[in-house]
Amino acid sequence: MGMPPHIQAHFAQAHITRAVETVGAIHDKLVSESKETNLMYERFYNNLALFSGGTIVLSVTFLGYLKSTTKSIERQSALVDCWIILIVCLACSLFWNFFHTHYAIYSRNRELSEAEKKRYETEIDEIAQVGAANINTFAQIEEYRRPRRDAVEILRKKVKYYERREKIYLFVWQWGGRLARVSFLLGIASLVYFAISNTH
Repeated sequence: MGMPPHIQAHFAQAHITRAVETVGAIHDKLVSESKETNLMYERFYNNLALFSGGTIVLSVTFLGYLKSTTKSIERQSALVDCWIILIVCLACSLFWNFFHTHYAIYSRNRELSEAEKKRYETEIDEIAQVGAANINTFAQIEEYRRPRRDAVEILRKKVKYYERREKIYLFVWQWGGRLARVSFLLGIASLVYFAISNTH
């Protein structure tokens, strides 16, 4: 024995309302994306870029000092390695925020498109149960569903588009950050090795 029509209409309306609220919540999340945390990370990678550039300048100054002395310069390849590694760190640090921003944009747009698609699918499934005053006949229900089916197809393509780019930028963002941190440490280690080799 099925539920009475007014109970079915109540649950159908509740499903539609929940789908609309989900879209609104994700949209709000898109607007207020943890700004403080993002600023802290941005500051960290900006500082890392500054330290990398400063370390390169310092190493050039140190090289100039060594050339002004009568000693021969040892382990020059370590200094060249240091410069290459720190330039990699500098580039990854400078572009970290760019990659993160693009990842966040594509990620949130995918979530929003998925929620909108779910909302339209819910409206398509539940409209017959809602009992709206101006949507009673089969033809009226189909007329209501048709543009929503078209919207679902468009949103399905959008989700795939956003998802592909989200994965690319997530990968580049995460590995760019890791490479920046590791290369900074390696660059400093290489510079210290060069300095120790030339201070005997």
